[in-house]
Amino acid sequence: MLSLIDELEHLLRNGIHVPASGKVVVDENAMRQVLEQMKEAVPDEVRMAQRIAAERDRILNDARAQARRMIEEAQAQAEARVEEQAIVQAARQRAREIQAEAEQRAAGLRADANSYVMGQLGALESRLQRLLREVQAGQRSLAQSSAEARSATGAAREAERQASEAGGRS
Repeated sequence: MLSLIDELEHLLRNGIHVPASGKVVVDENAMRQVLEQMKEAVPDEVRMAQRIAAERDRILNDARAQARRMIEEAQAQAEARVEEQAIVQAARQRAREIQAEAEQRAAGLRADANSYVMGQLGALESRLQRLLREVQAGQRSLAQSSAEARSATGAAREAERQASEAGGRS
């Protein structure tokens, strides 16, 4: 995507600069080709966001599986010590602590994964917005240049017509 943005910048730099207007005339076909390539590249950015979301889901599933294993281990330890009441009570307490710890870790991993995905999606959104602004600015510039060219052509024709009428009268 960045290379396509570079191509747009190249087209603008190498366009024909209209004196005293701040306008640039660019090759319309080249501009359209770059815009088409950009439209095709956007789905790649969406696929990247989907991969990021899938990675987040994988991390969450791993955290849940780890929490289940930790809980099962705690339960197995507690059942192995059923003989003594004090040991049983201590094991139950430890199982609750392990479960709470596992849930905290899972929540932390979920929060980290969500934060990472939000950051990536925010960055993608920023890039897409910047790209959209650049495309819209290019379109406005092209539209304005076309309107100015039509206006200049109309004025030249009117002057030619007036000159022709003035010559016919004399």
